[in-house]
Amino acid sequence: MKFYQKIFITIVNVLFLGTLHVTAQNEFEGVVRFDKTVNDFGDFLVTDGEKTCTFTFTNISNKPIVVHRVISSCGCTEPTWDKAPIRPNEKGTIRVTFKNDQGPYPFDKAITTYISDLSKPIVLRIRGVVTEKKKTLEEQFSYKAGAFGMRKQVMGLGQISQGLTRSETIEVANVSSKEIKVDFTDMTPGLTLTLQDNPIPAKSKTVMTYSVNTSATSQKLWGMTDFTASVKVNGFLQREKVKVETLIKENFSGYTQEEIKSGALPQFNTSSLTFSTCKAGQAQTMIFTCKNIGKETLTIYKVDSSEPGCTFKYPESIPSGESGRLEVTIDTKGMEGEVLYILTLITNAPIRPMVNVFITGNVEK
Repeated sequence: MKFYQKIFITIVNVLFLGTLHVTAQNEFEGVVRFDKTVNDFGDFLVTDGEKTCTFTFTNISNKPIVVHRVISSCGCTEPTWDKAPIRPNEKGTIRVTFKNDQGPYPFDKAITTYISDLSKPIVLRIRGVVTEKKKTLEEQFSYKAGAFGMRKQVMGLGQISQGLTRSETIEVANVSSKEIKVDFTDMTPGLTLTLQDNPIPAKSKTVMTYSVNTSATSQKLWGMTDFTASVKVNGFLQREKVKVETLIKENFSGYTQEEIKSGALPQFNTSSLTFSTCKAGQAQTMIFTCKNIGKETLTIYKVDSSEPGCTFKYPESIPSGESGRLEVTIDTKGMEGEVLYILTLITNAPIRPMVNVFITGNVEK
């Protein structure tokens, strides 16, 4: 039963990454630009009452736009927004109130926003941790690079389309009793990290903005990609690093509806394969067949796996009407019990830019 719970949780996480963030860019289809798409309230108490934040957007198109609807994923979150048309270059706001009436728990709520002239809704998010009693800075920011504290080492940015930039903010802290100056060095090209306050006063929090510009990378990157930076505190290099994880996909924002319909389209012979019970260390090779049922040549940019130990062989392109093989070899060394691999193909197909297939099996010690 635990294995199937793991499968369900893992698939939900993949689908969350693949759907909730599909339109989560700071700019959307040349129509609107948001100052942020995520608001992190950080840690606060049940007794602190309601928390409110504002998302500000700018009309970057050449005609008025209207926010038709804003829908919260939960009754504990209440959105309000400007109902009047927003003219070109003018700003509008979406105000979100978290009621904080459900007890201590971590939360991450989606606010789905429908705006005129956009082909898909924009998903904004609010998150935070409601606690029953106040935590120390050390407890709140458990991942530390010296005195520089973060809630976690790896920060996610969801999906970014090629050519675009995406930014989010997160609380960080100086957990020491003295002021610190923080510098970020050896950053992966395309990554930017900035602090609202620097130096950071003793025993205090500030906001860090982390941003990835896909046009500034050293080469064109695809799929799950890690961006890292080293941390210096008061001039001393720390062993721990900052890591930002994102998924980079093709950009179809300039496509017409006809181009989308006539693009490449992958179709697999099956969505899942299972290998027989094997001993740990025995390599397993599985083969999927993919047919391109679209009108344009299918390009496979990259294949990612949810678990380590996979190597792949696949054609970089499949002409219209033809098929190709995805050969997956799994190194089962160190594995035990029932296993699940979720494989994600990053493609140039406008309708299915990302395709997931699954491999399951059982490994004996």
